[in-house]
Amino acid sequence: MKIIIVEDESIIRNGLVKHIKWKSLGISEIRVAANTQEALTICESYIPDIVVSDISMPGENGILLCRKLRKLFPDIEIIFVTGYADKEYLKAAIDLHAVRYVEKPINRKDISEAVQEAVHRYQKTMEHKEAQLHTLFIDSASFPINIRGKNVFRVGILQLGQKEGLAQIKQELTEGMDGWLRKYSLAMLMEISDPMTLSFLLGGEDGEPLEASARKEYVQLVEQILGEKIRWFLAMGRRVEGTEHITDSWQTARQVKNALAYLGWNHVAYSEDLQGSHRFETDMTVVEHFAEAVSGKKEDAAAELLNNFAQELEEKQIFLNGEIRHVYYALNLVIKQAELTLRVNDKNHETDVANGDFFEYVATFAEMNQYLQSRLAALFEDGDAQKCTYVVKKVMDYIWENYADSSLSIKILADHVYLTPTYLSNVFKRSAGLTIGQYMVDVRIDKAKRLMRDPQLKFYQVASMVGYMDANYFAKIFKKKTNMTPSEYKESLSVR
Repeated sequence: MKIIIVEDESIIRNGLVKHIKWKSLGISEIRVAANTQEALTICESYIPDIVVSDISMPGENGILLCRKLRKLFPDIEIIFVTGYADKEYLKAAIDLHAVRYVEKPINRKDISEAVQEAVHRYQKTMEHKEAQLHTLFIDSASFPINIRGKNVFRVGILQLGQKEGLAQIKQELTEGMDGWLRKYSLAMLMEISDPMTLSFLLGGEDGEPLEASARKEYVQLVEQILGEKIRWFLAMGRRVEGTEHITDSWQTARQVKNALAYLGWNHVAYSEDLQGSHRFETDMTVVEHFAEAVSGKKEDAAAELLNNFAQELEEKQIFLNGEIRHVYYALNLVIKQAELTLRVNDKNHETDVANGDFFEYVATFAEMNQYLQSRLAALFEDGDAQKCTYVVKKVMDYIWENYADSSLSIKILADHVYLTPTYLSNVFKRSAGLTIGQYMVDVRIDKAKRLMRDPQLKFYQVASMVGYMDANYFAKIFKKKTNMTPSEYKESLSVR
């Protein structure tokens, strides 16, 4: 469930987010706002199930905010927080059917209990609406006039991929399908059953609804109205005769909705088209093989395993369940472990209480596969870069600590970071933009310059102190890097 916290005091606002165990209370997403206007702006796209609002805030107070939210979202549950025990506030809270009126300073137990009660009330409201919808479909006495007299029925369930715009979609479908309904003498009953689901009942004469050409036209019409601007999935239950069998169509429509997992968004599915058992038997070998490929840095093999697994689920028309989510969670954990090993910080896929767990809510195998593929690509792309940076830094640090050692070589450096000399040379050049030899010279020349500031040190002594046993060779290197001989450089220091 989704919650928004509206509180102008940042300490309280952040404290609530940080110290309340939201997930255990049934809250998967959290948004925060500092005032009424910010809250309303957030709620244009984020539709909360619960609002926790301070009453006394700059500008419009929490009472006015919650009145507006109640009009926008009639089923929202409200919890007020305030430091003022004002009777008018209390009366307003009662009028708005608020869950509770929590006084400041806020006690964690009090706010947790209030949220728990709000969750319970919201769930009860949704269950009641579901029961009403179910009764509407099976009790002929409650049918509107345009449904009575029909003897062939089919139930449809439209599932959206987001909690927004459902009322507008209902209106567009009602208006857009009017001509088609009249053409085939069909009647349609449509209701919003929850914030992401629109359920409807089609009624017609013998041979209908949705047989032959009517069915094809219906699919085209739905696709035309809904288009690609949103994510949607339409599940159609089986055709039944007689009002006493509407429940059967309703149940099969709910079953067909599970086909979303392998068909993907923006499809229409009919119960007649479903084949196979749709059952998945747990097979963790894919996780083991994936882990081996990732640890062995075999990106192509790992990607192929993910694609094959998703393809198998789709071809066998498997329904999404907890076991499959567990397998995908385990695959994701393999990548997370590899990120820690390679010191990768993948900011594009961070998850927290505000976003919830991706694999807990995702609806299709395609989305799961795409998510893991993107993480896998980021692991090898960013992981290699991170690892290179880490290795190069270790080599640079070692050079700075051991520049005086005349025996210092690429092999010694490669052994220090457990790589081959050739591989280390390539990694270092790619990351630092110069060779290891060039970097060693730069470090030694820099150190030599500093040592030459001491007038007591002779040139050959400086050469030895920075790792050069041959003073003449060092003099050539020094002039090449500074355009001055060691003597000229010393003289330039005295002039300063």
